[in-house]
Amino acid sequence: MSRIIAVAGRELKSLFYSPVAYIVLVLYLLFVGLLFSMLVFIPGELANPQPMFEWNHLILIFIVPFITMSLLSEEYRSGRIEVLRTSPLAELEIILGKFLGAMGFYCVVIASSVVFVLTLVAFGRPDFHPIFTSYLGLLLMGSMMVAIGVFFSALSEHQILAAMSTCVTLVTLGILVGFVRQLVPTAWFAATQIRHVLGYMAIEPHMANFARGVVDTQNIVYFLTGTGLFLFLTYVVLESRRWR
Repeated sequence: MSRIIAVAGRELKSLFYSPVAYIVLVLYLLFVGLLFSMLVFIPGELANPQPMFEWNHLILIFIVPFITMSLLSEEYRSGRIEVLRTSPLAELEIILGKFLGAMGFYCVVIASSVVFVLTLVAFGRPDFHPIFTSYLGLLLMGSMMVAIGVFFSALSEHQILAAMSTCVTLVTLGILVGFVRQLVPTAWFAATQIRHVLGYMAIEPHMANFARGVVDTQNIVYFLTGTGLFLFLTYVVLESRRWR
C-alpha cells in the first residue's frame, strides 16, 4: 500500500508542476461559474444548486482527458516505464498509484466549486442533502472517467492521441448515447429494451439522480463497475506490453 501511495504522490506532484493543471482548474471554475450565475444564483428564486452539479459532466468530459493523458503515455515516451517494471512495483501498484494520483488532482478540481456553494450559503438557504450527494456523484463519476483516461493512456505513447481517445469515449457516454436514445422509437418491445440499455450506459441520468439528492444503488454500481472494468483493461494492456 505504501508503494501505491508513493506512486500516487509522485503523480500528483507532477500534475501540479504542469501548467496544464492550472489551465484545467481555471476552465472548470469558469464553466461552473457560468452555470452558477445563469441557472442557480438568481435573485428571488429558490437557492437550488442542482443544475450546477447536474451539468458538471459536460465540462469534465473535456477536462479529465488532459488530467490523464500523460499518466502512462509519458512513461512510454521517456522510457521510464522500463525503470518502473524493473523496480519492486507490481503492474497493479503502478496502475493504482497513477489512478489515485490523478483522482487526487480531480478532487482538487471539483473541490474548487465549493466557493459557489459558500456563496449560496451566504445569500440563501440551500438544502445541504443534495449538495452532499452531488459531490458523492461527482467523485464516483470522476473515478470512472479517470479510469477510462488511464486505460487510453496505457494504449499509446502519444499523449494527444490518448487525450482524444478518452474524450471521444466520454463524449459518447456523456452526450451521444443519450441523444441516440431519444431517436429510438418506442413502438416495439426490442426498441424499448434498446432505449433502456442506452439509458443505463449514459452518464447524465446517473449523475442527475445524485444532483437531485437520490443515492440509488444502481447509480453507484454503474460508476464503480465502469471504474473497475477500465482499470482491469489497463492491467491487461500493461501485461501484454511486457511480453512484446
